[in-house]
Amino acid sequence: MSGKVSSTKWFGLAVQSLLVLARYDEICPSGVLAEKLNAKSPFLRKVLTNLVKSGLVMAKEGRNGGYSLGKPPEEITLVDVYHAVRTDPYAKGFLDVNEECFTSSTHDALVSLRDEMEGWLIEGLSKKTLAELLAASK
Repeated sequence: MSGKVSSTKWFGLAVQSLLVLARYDEICPSGVLAEKLNAKSPFLRKVLTNLVKSGLVMAKEGRNGGYSLGKPPEEITLVDVYHAVRTDPYAKGFLDVNEECFTSSTHDALVSLRDEMEGWLIEGLSKKTLAELLAASK
């Protein structure tokens, strides 16, 4: 696995981190970010690592280090966040099928449904930006 995970918890924490960083006037230390989000720092840093790799967040190392947005909020779509923190379609294990209980055609139909549902999710997330979330949360 590439360090990314398919988890709604990771996605939620990633979106919330971006919202905090968008409102923070300077570089935000991971400890401050973890405190604001009531998250454990090691877990949060794993999420942030994926956001940094995707270019959504910039990291500055050192004593005065921390995180800031890598792009303006208007340029960050929620599908960017989704892709940054996942490896498997939709949610890992979602609609997994016990092949011993079902025929291959039933298995294929459920896999097709899962893939179609991910398409709906991606389509919806691609229409929302971080800036829209910021405006709605004022």
